[in-house]
Amino acid sequence: MRVLFVVWELDPFLKVGGLGDVASSLPGALRELGVEIRIALPYYRALHLRMVRKYEVNKFHVTYDGRDEQVTILRVAHPITRVPVYLFKNNRYLNESKFPDTYAFFNKAIIEAIKKRKISFRPQIIHINDLHTGLIPLLIKNYGLEIKTILTIHNLSYQGETNEIILDKLGVSKAEALIQKTKKGNRQVNFLAEAIRQSDLINTVSPTYSREILKEKFGAGLDGILRLRKKDLYGILNGIDISFSTLLHAKYVKYPFVYNGILKHFYDWETGKRYNKRFIQHRMGLKVSGNIPLFAYIGRFDPEQKGIEVMYQMLNQGAIKKYQFIILGAGKEEWEEKYRLLCSFNPEMVSCHFVFDTGLAQQIYASSDFLLIPSKYEPCGLIQMIAMGYGTLPVAHRVGGLSDSIKDGVNGFLYTNYSAPNLRKAMDRAVKIWSERKEEYKKMVEAAIRTNFSWKKSARDYIRLYEKLLASSSKDGESGQK
Repeated sequence: MRVLFVVWELDPFLKVGGLGDVASSLPGALRELGVEIRIALPYYRALHLRMVRKYEVNKFHVTYDGRDEQVTILRVAHPITRVPVYLFKNNRYLNESKFPDTYAFFNKAIIEAIKKRKISFRPQIIHINDLHTGLIPLLIKNYGLEIKTILTIHNLSYQGETNEIILDKLGVSKAEALIQKTKKGNRQVNFLAEAIRQSDLINTVSPTYSREILKEKFGAGLDGILRLRKKDLYGILNGIDISFSTLLHAKYVKYPFVYNGILKHFYDWETGKRYNKRFIQHRMGLKVSGNIPLFAYIGRFDPEQKGIEVMYQMLNQGAIKKYQFIILGAGKEEWEEKYRLLCSFNPEMVSCHFVFDTGLAQQIYASSDFLLIPSKYEPCGLIQMIAMGYGTLPVAHRVGGLSDSIKDGVNGFLYTNYSAPNLRKAMDRAVKIWSERKEEYKKMVEAAIRTNFSWKKSARDYIRLYEKLLASSSKDGESGQK
């Protein structure tokens, strides 16, 4: 089977969020299982391409907003997976990421390149991701191409609403799209809603999230459209690149450790955790003690999703008198200021760092006893998987992918009902096992480290959906011949 995987970010060329990780790992896992796959990405000015050799594939013109725009297609190999990557270059629209024109133009350039045979690869399936590629299924139908599409929703909250004039720029009839009126009477197109309507199959990045978004509480205004597509909606849990599970990012961690076996210069996990905890406490100015439980939070300061207001309430309700906290992340300035003030009054118990530093994050994972994930909703989440690889038990709200990846009392702790008191109860339960039931805690840590989040299982699930698409394509062909 031949699949074109279309994204707007791809690690290590450009990484903004979790999609960059997925785009880097999933196509490689699919390729190992026999899928003939290519990746398509805009050629932004900010791409980091020094590590790869570029080859020019073709040049052609795309008509957009009444002008003929030259597009150059270059090809590189992903430096880790070796999956071929097509880079679409245009100085006006694809130099930087600007909604909506960058993505509308990119979507049209993809379809024109296929229709005009400007790439030799002939995809049977186009796998699109989130709003940025959301108009591709509409354009496929508009051009009459016999290509199947699957949409992966990584986060339903980011939808891409814009004026209906975008359809005029693309040369697409407004009758083919869903035009919605705003409260002010403006007529808008929603990129993600269009993708949901037009794609042949849809999946989210965890089974639980696929069920949650059918309800108004989690549907972000699209639950009605999603319920109409319920029979075509699936959930596949993301994986992670598990190469770190043996070496544990040794270059970032002061005392690298392994769970099983002995490697030169590596510690066993219990010794490594103990040494790293002492190291990070000293580095962060916290009271150095192996008898105080250390909780970490690593993530965005996003009150709409990440639960930072609930965590703030919990800290203010006395948790900082008993437990230590390291908080790493950046986001809303008002929330950064609240946490900065909290840390300044409790320097021995709370340490805050308002940046995102990959190396520091790895050291914090390796050093902490527990990771807090109080998210209001979580499509999948990767940090719980990373933390478990480091033997750090997640304490998380039972939503989305957190429900699918964490087994309460086995490799982490889950709580229901989104509130500071419930978060605190889960923390107290975790600390009770950590402090009073050492053998049970040890078993939980070892279960966490052994949990398999390899992309192979996820890739097999995607292949089953691809096979379903191709089977339906065969049936369409047969019915067309009758």
